[in-house]
Amino acid sequence: MTTREAPATAAEAVQELREIAHGWVDGRRADPDLLIRAALRALVAGVDTPSVVLLAALFRGEEDQAPELFGQVMDELGFGFHPPKDYWEGRLALARWWAAEIAGGWLDPVEGAALIVEDVAEAYGKCEELAPMVDAMVALMDPVGAAYPDDVPAHLTRAARELLARIPPPSAPL
Repeated sequence: MTTREAPATAAEAVQELREIAHGWVDGRRADPDLLIRAALRALVAGVDTPSVVLLAALFRGEEDQAPELFGQVMDELGFGFHPPKDYWEGRLALARWWAAEIAGGWLDPVEGAALIVEDVAEAYGKCEELAPMVDAMVALMDPVGAAYPDDVPAHLTRAARELLARIPPPSAPL
């Protein structure tokens, strides 16, 4: 779904907000106007949380409030991300968050696997926690090899579930 189409259901509207969040959590901030329009579409589709209402109601000149409100929207809808302060622990937590989004069916497995490998594993380096996804992506690089899976999305979703088992959830901030 593109952000120009009005979502027909609340579930589609939440999915649109989630799609924005997939990049947001790694610092790729969306334009405040996009956040406001997505919140307005969500409100019209029946998503009614306090922060969705506030975000959808922002006027021009109030766009600077959109990022903070979007973070609250993510929390209210159950997909907020609060990484540990330590950079490397935060990168593993981010990989875990994306893996959970893949396993839950909210993030395309190929897109999510690319995010994990390119934005976390390449910076983090070789480690046991990220090995399931790295190995799964390496298998996809050799389409004639014996390890190439028949069902790529299922293959990557299994790797995401294994990654979830290897990376513990981040501890709650003190």
